[in-house]
Amino acid sequence: MIQRKSVNSKSEGAQELQKSYVGVDLSRLKLDVWMEGKYHRYENTETGFKKFLVALQRLKNPVVVVFESTGSISLYFAEQLDREGIARACLNPAWIRYHAKSIGRVAKTDKIDCEMIANYSHLHQIKEDKPMSSDVLKMRQLQRYRTMLIKHRSQLKASLYTYRDAYAIQRLTDQIKHLDEEIKEVQGELEKVIESNEEMKNRYRIFLKVGGIGEKTAKVLLCNLPELGYLSRREIAALVGVAPFNWDSGRKVGKRIARFGRREVRTQLYMVIIASMRIQGNAIHEFYNALRARGKTHKVASIAAIRKLLVRLNAQVRDWISEGMPSIKEEDKNPLKKKKQSLQEKSEA
Repeated sequence: MIQRKSVNSKSEGAQELQKSYVGVDLSRLKLDVWMEGKYHRYENTETGFKKFLVALQRLKNPVVVVFESTGSISLYFAEQLDREGIARACLNPAWIRYHAKSIGRVAKTDKIDCEMIANYSHLHQIKEDKPMSSDVLKMRQLQRYRTMLIKHRSQLKASLYTYRDAYAIQRLTDQIKHLDEEIKEVQGELEKVIESNEEMKNRYRIFLKVGGIGEKTAKVLLCNLPELGYLSRREIAALVGVAPFNWDSGRKVGKRIARFGRREVRTQLYMVIIASMRIQGNAIHEFYNALRARGKTHKVASIAAIRKLLVRLNAQVRDWISEGMPSIKEEDKNPLKKKKQSLQEKSEA
C-alpha cells in the first residue's frame, strides 16, 4: 500500500511537480487517457484528437503526453503531437508492465494501462523526446514498405522452382519483375526525400564515409536512429541494445547481458560488422580480431564491435552538430570504380 501511494498521481509528491504527465494508451480506434487523476476516452479520429487537444489546453502546468511504442499507430500519434507543438515521450511497453506488477497491479485493461503510463512518468520524471520531422516519418514509412516488397519478392523467388506449369511460372516471373520496378521506384523516392532535407543529406554523407557502411545501412540509421549526435555514448548504446548490463547477486557474478533496444538498427549494424571483417586495415576489423584473440566468442566480439562503431558514429555526428552542421562534400558512391579509374589514368600516363 505504501508503494502504491508513493506513485499515485494524487499524492503530495506528485502535486509539487511542475509538469503534468498525461498517459495515453493507444489503439486503432480509441485513445484511453489518464489526465490529472481522471480517466477519459476519445475516438482515434481527427475529431477525437481535437477534443483531446481541448482537454490538454485546460491543464495549468506544462504538459508532457506519454504513450507506449506500438509501431505505426504511435508514430502517427507522435507526428500529430509534434505538429501541434506538444511535448511527448514514447516508452517501452515492457517498462510499464513491470512497473504495474511491482505495485501489485496484475490486471491489465486499457484504463489501467493509461493510468500506469501516467504514474510511471510522474515517478521517474520522464524527459520529452526530440520532435520528429515529417521527412523522417515519411522515410520510415517508405523504408518499411520497401522491406515488405523485398520480403515478398524473396518468397516468390523461393517458390518459383516448385512450379512446372508454364503459365504459372510466367505469372510468377511477371510479378517478380513488377516488384523489381516497384522497389526501384521506392528507392528513388527515398533518395528524393534525403536530397530535399539538408540535415538528412549531410548525415547520410557522414554515414557513407565510414568503412563498411553502405547506402542501405545509412538509410536505416536515418530512419530509425535520429538521436545520433544528441545522446552520450552510453545512452546511444543502450538505445540500440548493445550496452552490457550487470547480472550480479551476492557472490554471484553473472554474464553481462545486452538486450532490448532497436532491433532494425542492431541487425543492420551487425551486417556492417560482417562486411568490415573483409576490409583489411579497418579499425572495426582489427578490434574484432583483438577480442577474438583474447578468447571472446563471436557473439560477444560482434556486440562489442557494433557498440564501438555506434559510439564512433555518434561522436562524428555530435562534432558535426557542434560545428554548426556544415555542408558535407559528397563522395563517390562506388569507391572500387573510382580506384579502377585512377589506376587506368596512371597506366595511361
